[in-house]
Amino acid sequence: MKTKRRHKNRAGLYLVMLVAALFVGTLAVHGYTLRANCQKLATEQSNLKEKKKNLKKEQEKIKEQSEYRKTDQYVEDVAREKFGLVYDNEVIFKAE
Repeated sequence: MKTKRRHKNRAGLYLVMLVAALFVGTLAVHGYTLRANCQKLATEQSNLKEKKKNLKKEQEKIKEQSEYRKTDQYVEDVAREKFGLVYDNEVIFKAE
């Protein structure tokens, strides 16, 4: 009888050990997957931060252009470039 009891105890112990091993294995796989996802998200976050920084620079350039276009200097520059307008006392030299 003692041997049957020992076999039952061992079988139960092996079953508990198998379940525990499966649990630990599952946790290890999920942990590895989560670590890979975390690393991917960290890379994506750094890329988005860089993109945000570039967009802020572009926004500043657009603001500067907008402010410049409100000035008389801009109007004068456009008139000189596109229409060839000059002041009365200016002399223009054109290369042939």
